Amino acid sequence: MTPSETQDIVDALARGDYPDVPAPDLAEAAQAIAVEIASATSTLDKHVVRTIVDTFRRHRHFDLVQSVGQAWHDARGCDPVIQRLLAQATVELGGLDQAQILLNEVQRGAEADPADLEYVRQGADYHGLRGRIRKQRYVRTQDVNELRAAVDCYRKQSDASPSFFLDVNVLALRTRLLDEIGADPYDPPLREFARSVLEQAKTKAAADADDPWARSTASEASLALNRLEPGNAWCDQAELWLYRFLLHPRCGPFEVESYYRQVREIWKGNPLADTCSGRLARIFDQHVLRTQRRWSANAWQLQRLRDHPDQLEKNFSGEKMFTVGDIRKMLDVCPNVGCVVDDNGVRQGTGFLVKGDVFSISHPLLFVTNAHVISDDVTNAVSPGKARVTFQTELAAGRPSSHAISQVLFTSQPGELGKVEQEPRNLDVTVCLLGSTPAGSTGLAVSNATPWPSAKTKVFVVGHPRTGELQFSLQDSTLLDVCPQERLMHYRTPTDPGSSGSPVFNRDWEVVALHHAGSRACPRFVGQGTYEANEGITLRAIRRGMAETTRH
Repeated sequence: MTPSETQDIVDALARGDYPDVPAPDLAEAAQAIAVEIASATSTLDKHVVRTIVDTFRRHRHFDLVQSVGQAWHDARGCDPVIQRLLAQATVELGGLDQAQILLNEVQRGAEADPADLEYVRQGADYHGLRGRIRKQRYVRTQDVNELRAAVDCYRKQSDASPSFFLDVNVLALRTRLLDEIGADPYDPPLREFARSVLEQAKTKAAADADDPWARSTASEASLALNRLEPGNAWCDQAELWLYRFLLHPRCGPFEVESYYRQVREIWKGNPLADTCSGRLARIFDQHVLRTQRRWSANAWQLQRLRDHPDQLEKNFSGEKMFTVGDIRKMLDVCPNVGCVVDDNGVRQGTGFLVKGDVFSISHPLLFVTNAHVISDDVTNAVSPGKARVTFQTELAAGRPSSHAISQVLFTSQPGELGKVEQEPRNLDVTVCLLGSTPAGSTGLAVSNATPWPSAKTKVFVVGHPRTGELQFSLQDSTLLDVCPQERLMHYRTPTDPGSSGSPVFNRDWEVVALHHAGSRACPRFVGQGTYEANEGITLRAIRRGMAETTRH
């Protein structure tokens, strides 16, 4: 991008407008904003930066919220609003301890200046974020003490700023606590509380057609009543309000993921289970597959699918090309796809295991990811010494662990999208050894041939986007082109931020490329012009690059 194009994006963000530009261009604009904030002569004030950060948040670019918010924190200190948004983004990316530190700093600022009404106005949201941190710790550990602490934090938030939308969080966590310990130590009684939340949500929905959250709240309150008064058709009500929520014009990816996460994590909504929360989870699955062209599964769902792969077929509404045999192959790749996090637990990207002989290395398994995910030399990459790799299958088996990088064998700087001739050696890859690998991992199968594009040639991407769960990008998966040098390939397969480093598979579920970026204006390999495409580095090119490095 030219400096003027970057400035146009910055100006749009400063107005609160979300520009329809490729993700790399947004990241470049965020970096420019961060540099400007750090400048001693910067004219950016806190109100503009608040607007920019909140615009990124609304569109789930939590990595960009973190980039700009952290720049403000480091250069200007603690702003009550920016710090709240930064803490929220950090939670979304998995950095629970880091988010707690940010909130503790906010609390010290508020105590030091109790007359500052900015802190007072944000106080309820700080309680809510502490509740969210406790809730996510419960999700990770299943420690009921964390669950009760989350209830207490959300109750403080609701007391400070009464709202049925805050109450529904308390309702969900109290119901989960009842299921966990067989008792509910709070007042008012759960059934009375659930009916009150439902009536408030229904009243709000009738009075305010622009509010999607009233509809999700009515759905969740009905879900609670189904648990408390089974057999009274409450599940039908929960489903009806869910459809009203999903079809609301202001219900976007952020809103969908917020409620769906609650259904998965707190209500234990498994789309394969014949429960009310399972019914809602199936509706969410089908909606996301249809509107966002992706499908996600958590560790426990993957474990169940490995035992009953035929159940997966019902999740692919209208998708005719997958058989039970295909699904078995999909599940077989999961133990070899890992999530890269930093030493604070913040998710950075994806990577995958292959046998060492793929790269003529005498080691059983190697881990492959992007250089812009793990590197000492690439801006914003996590250094090998701080990088850790987690695998969902270990979590499902009750053996959660993280694996450190023991040695980097090969790394190559990123290149620009589509620039084959200009940057033939820039492969955006890091190949390394892990200090340990999951039990039973055998490495992904790798194709000996690079596929060639046609109307029938498909490629699929499996990775860990910002939501953390393993995501399969399956639909609209046409292979668009392969460069004449067989170094880069372009494909339509949709991916989310955080998919960097994901394996790209052919129809036989063999790895053919390493995913590294995408753009709505990706340069074509042949001729002039651009098109919307994602780009992967072929395994053939990575092998060749490693061999050339070894020879020299």
